[in-house]
Amino acid sequence: MRTGPFTRQRSLGKTGWCYLGIFKGSEDLITNLKQGIDELSSLETDDHILNHALNLILSLSGYPEGFLIKKTGEDTWYIKGDKHIHIPLSVSDRLSQEGSSSLISELKELIPEELKGIGKWAVPINVDNKLTAVLILGGGNEPEIFQLQKECIEFISGYVSLLLSNYYNRLQMQEMKSHYEDLIIKTEIAERLASLGTIAAGLAHEIKNPLVSIKTLAELLPERFEDPEFRTHFTNIAITEIDRIECIVSDLLDFAKSSEPRFEPLDLNRFLDSIILMLSSQLTKRKIIVLKRLPEDLPIIYADHSQIKQVLLNLFINSMEAMPDGGEITVEVIRDDGVPDDEKVIIRIKDTGYGIKDDDKIHLFKPFFTTKGSGTGLGLSICKRIIEKHNGEIEIESDYNNGTAVSFKLHVRKQ
Repeated sequence: MRTGPFTRQRSLGKTGWCYLGIFKGSEDLITNLKQGIDELSSLETDDHILNHALNLILSLSGYPEGFLIKKTGEDTWYIKGDKHIHIPLSVSDRLSQEGSSSLISELKELIPEELKGIGKWAVPINVDNKLTAVLILGGGNEPEIFQLQKECIEFISGYVSLLLSNYYNRLQMQEMKSHYEDLIIKTEIAERLASLGTIAAGLAHEIKNPLVSIKTLAELLPERFEDPEFRTHFTNIAITEIDRIECIVSDLLDFAKSSEPRFEPLDLNRFLDSIILMLSSQLTKRKIIVLKRLPEDLPIIYADHSQIKQVLLNLFINSMEAMPDGGEITVEVIRDDGVPDDEKVIIRIKDTGYGIKDDDKIHLFKPFFTTKGSGTGLGLSICKRIIEKHNGEIEIESDYNNGTAVSFKLHVRKQ
């Protein structure tokens, strides 16, 4: 039969106690409590915490048996085995205010069969003032519980409540973080798709050119079908131009996707030229001139082509929208080889638009912040996220009514 940390001594009479036994029992009790608390602190789920707490209280109290009643829904409670019971919410709210003796009495009325022969003492576990679990003790002869044991059990109950509160808060934070990340990803896709409207004219131009070549050759084909040199030339040109269209469509599909960076070699000068060409019709319509300062000896960098394209398009679109009456956009690339074995390039997009107010600068990279009349306010936040995924940095300099410059760094070598 299990005994508690205190043992009754007969030598001092039927009700007497050996003081040495009390002191020795107190020392063992505190040692067991400390060890049990350390073990509780290392557990990661509510079931593990509650079951360990039950075993710890049984060892400290001397009760031979016990089981757990745990809340699993608004009015559903899990009890030993696979059985579930229903306790109305109003009743469980009242029980959370009850002491141990009143609580066991109430539970015996609600679940008499389950507590028959075992339910003698109940240890409530409240989280945020709501009854979350009950540890039921009993079985065999009821041991005598000393004040120090009661205080230790109350301490365990309070400590478990704190651990569970932290655990449930962590779960809630993880759920909120997951929901937030899903929202950002979905909005990132929406931002990409929305920006396609701006580059649609450029894409149409890119696709129209190879189609014109194919159409011209196709119109000449009936007249020169018997010419083997022309047929060979037509075949080669048609295949080349179709591959070009396929590449444009593939880039467009990649741009609309959201994924982890896929690092590939990137010729930055050619890449920037292609972006500017893509936006040329929009730039002309808005009376915006693009000035390029691109050194010829730039090294090949490693980056995700579609993601960096999204960053550049976003920055160009921001600059165009900041200059409704026309202006200039300067595109500059600078080598940054200040750190040995970690060469970087700095890409800088500067406009002559209306700039950013000082009060708004600290909010620029915050999700959903915008000074525009429309838009999601996620553009710069997404840019920052992409650059950070590339282990780079992004910053903004701006004077109100005097333009804005956005710079970001990319590594030359794969990181």
